[in-house]
Amino acid sequence: MSWTTLYITGKPGFKDAVLSSLEDSKMSFLPGSTDGDADLLLFWVDEKSPLRDFKKAIGSKTVFKYRLQFFNSMNQRPENKTSKLTEREEALIRKMNAWEAGRFRHSA
Repeated sequence: MSWTTLYITGKPGFKDAVLSSLEDSKMSFLPGSTDGDADLLLFWVDEKSPLRDFKKAIGSKTVFKYRLQFFNSMNQRPENKTSKLTEREEALIRKMNAWEAGRFRHSA
């Protein structure tokens, strides 16, 4: 049996749910370690098994509840970088906040 690497990311708390679902299934897998990466699970699965079968073993409720995303390599994983706003964008936000404050004044 040959193995292929599979990475999973999702909303906080997804790890326990995924591991619990997979342990109850008959799917062949080996869990791996992702040191220092709190929002990533690593698995080795049979390369002949379709990804769809792996998702079925986890369960649709878990996949959708935690918005799970599956990747075959770390390069496919999206970066969660936040970019700084430009000076123009910051000016537009200030203008919008001033407009909103003037229009929706709250009085006691």
